Amino acid sequence: MARHDTAALGRLAFTAYGEQAGGLTHDGRRIPGWEDLGESVQQAWIAAAIAIVRATAPAREEGTS
Repeated sequence: MARHDTAALGRLAFTAYGEQAGGLTHDGRRIPGWEDLGESVQQAWIAAAIAIVRATAPAREEGTS
């Protein structure tokens, strides 16, 4: 996997979600800012971003690094 700033990718994904959702949660409340999410929710967004990077990265050929 290419090196990525995983925290920045998680934040990017969260921001994109917020924009797509019109700034509101599923129950109509305002989506909090990244800094207000708490560590566990931030880590969940980071994990989601890492999964996307892994799923979309080209497969490495055997014998290469």
